[in-house]
Amino acid sequence: MKIECLKNKLQKAVSIAERATSHNLSLPALKNILLEANDSNLIIKATNLEVGIEIKLPVKVVKEGLVACNPSILSSFLSNIKDEDKIIAELDNGNLSIMTQSNSTLIKSEDYEDFPIIPKISNQKPVVIKSSELIAGLRSVIYSSAVSDIKPEISSVYIYGNDDKLYFVATDSFRLAEKNFLTSRKPDGLTPLIIPFKNAAEIIRVFENEDTDVEIHSDNNQLSLIGGGVHITSRLIDGVYPDYNQIMPKSFGTTTAVLKEDLSQALKVSNIFSGKYHQIKIDLLPEKKQIVIYSESAEIGKNTTVISAEIDGPAFSANYNARYILEAFQSINFSEIMIGANEPNKPLLIKGKGDSTFTYIVMPVNR
Repeated sequence: MKIECLKNKLQKAVSIAERATSHNLSLPALKNILLEANDSNLIIKATNLEVGIEIKLPVKVVKEGLVACNPSILSSFLSNIKDEDKIIAELDNGNLSIMTQSNSTLIKSEDYEDFPIIPKISNQKPVVIKSSELIAGLRSVIYSSAVSDIKPEISSVYIYGNDDKLYFVATDSFRLAEKNFLTSRKPDGLTPLIIPFKNAAEIIRVFENEDTDVEIHSDNNQLSLIGGGVHITSRLIDGVYPDYNQIMPKSFGTTTAVLKEDLSQALKVSNIFSGKYHQIKIDLLPEKKQIVIYSESAEIGKNTTVISAEIDGPAFSANYNARYILEAFQSINFSEIMIGANEPNKPLLIKGKGDSTFTYIVMPVNR
């Protein structure tokens, strides 16, 4: 193997691939990345059996071949040489030799015989979505997924198509976030996807700085995302996602419009005094056109914050987790927030006023 390429592109690809490696004692090959030169590309592969990544990098291939190496060593070397350096990489007695204008480096190779095959899924009519929308969809909901593996169906992000929209959903049973996007191709044929939380986080990291179209291919077991020279494969959870639409409020006894900045600041102050469970009490007072938020901790003290709001319907009072409400604000790009409430034991709905793409519900708490 012998290739010539630019340092920056190789460094970025190795950095992405490194995150998909794993220190698996029973399969030590997973700690390495595989570099394969053929035609006019360098293909960089890595997998931890949960996620597999292939990155196709256009390079000058002088001689085809492949080598496995420690990604941490290669990444550290590349990050500490000059940006303008051109890389010449070739095999030297089976090891990876790298030449730059000012460096001559030899990185010991690793055995690649046990490197697993990364599965690939290919559909005739994949769903196509912009990488920016894919990342926005995942980021808008991922914080609401459960972190425990006891119920893998909800320790995940759920993606499905309906008409011409693609839906992203996550819940930990205490709150639920839903985000939707119009797609360039109707996603009706898309198999519903339940992506493990950690894998969804890895997909965000891989595509977060890309500006490309992403093809979504899937079957019942695997997901493949292809775009910008990157092919990432993820295991899917085999299960049935909860029918969350049954608990989505369709109408409200009390509706409130409030400035996002005002409510955010009030919740942050109240959260200081909310104790380890972040519990606060929210009163909606239509006659006074006020939201009153109470919080109290025996160890710290107590706080009452009053903010102005437009409220229609009867007065309402219930206890909530302040952190859960605050986390939803990162997904709302509107200056005004709409709150819908019914009975105190029913979920509270939060969304941007006039926004039909993001919906968030949070259950009341009583500790």
